Amino acid sequence: MKALLVDGYNLIYTHPSLSGLLQSDLGAAREGLLRELAPLASPDAYDLVVVVFDAAGSGGAEPAWEECGGIAVVFTRRRQTADSFIEAAARRMAARGEVVVATHDRLLRGVVEGFGAKGLDGGSLFSLARDERERMRGELKRIAGPGRRPLEELVSEEIRELLDRMRYG
Repeated sequence: MKALLVDGYNLIYTHPSLSGLLQSDLGAAREGLLRELAPLASPDAYDLVVVVFDAAGSGGAEPAWEECGGIAVVFTRRRQTADSFIEAAARRMAARGEVVVATHDRLLRGVVEGFGAKGLDGGSLFSLARDERERMRGELKRIAGPGRRPLEELVSEEIRELLDRMRYG
């Protein structure tokens, strides 16, 4: 199994367009991150994508899980950081398959690499997601055949983004 664990708020803080949403609309910032990562939740990329958000001050007694467009979203339990959740998950999962942890936190990357996971910075992760999105678009063009254009080429960028939000949550 190939799994990707993402340090949610850490990557939002370092993303050029998402970081500006943190003060005004935290939910929109989280949704934007999930949209960015959606192409990685495909069998050709990762079998499991988990985005972890801190709920250290407001969470319940147990972590809260939800699914959004093929991505598992975790809000940690009360008084638990995303880092500690990711460390424990990486330790367990690394023994069963390939695990990649995406964070800008060098200390966390070092810890999970000690468990056998691969550490990845946010810029590299977003680049992988863009590459996968382009690969998928190319595959759609190939499937459509010569002379046929995919719907996303026939609509404006604004409509394409709206369709992506509907598709990926």
